[in-house]
Amino acid sequence: MNKHQKPVLTGQRFKTRKRDEKEKFEPTVFRDTLVQGLNEAGDDLEAVAKFLDSTGSRLDYRRYADTLFDILVAGSMLAPGGTRIDDGDKTKMTNHCVFSANEDHETIRNYAQ
Repeated sequence: MNKHQKPVLTGQRFKTRKRDEKEKFEPTVFRDTLVQGLNEAGDDLEAVAKFLDSTGSRLDYRRYADTLFDILVAGSMLAPGGTRIDDGDKTKMTNHCVFSANEDHETIRNYAQ
C-alpha cells in the first residue's frame, strides 16, 4: 500500500479564542495605579470621586474588589491579620481613606457617600 502524505500549509497561524485568553491577576499594579491617582487628586473628595468614576472603565473594579476595598478603607493593601503590607513605603499608601479621616460624623458620612 502506498501512503501519501497530506499537504501541509506553511505560514498558518493558530487563532486563540477570546474565552481561552486569560488576563493576569496583578493587584499590585492595580494598587499602584489607584494610589497614584488618589494622591494626585488632592484633598478634595469631589476630585477623588471624579477620578474613581473616570478610571472605572479602565480598571476592573470587580476583579480587584478586595484590593479596592482595602485601599479605600485602610489606605493600602492589607496582609492577613489586618496589617498594612506597604506601611513603610509612602508612595504605595494614600491618605484618602476612612482610617486617616477626621473622626466626626460628617466627615465619615462624606467618605461613605
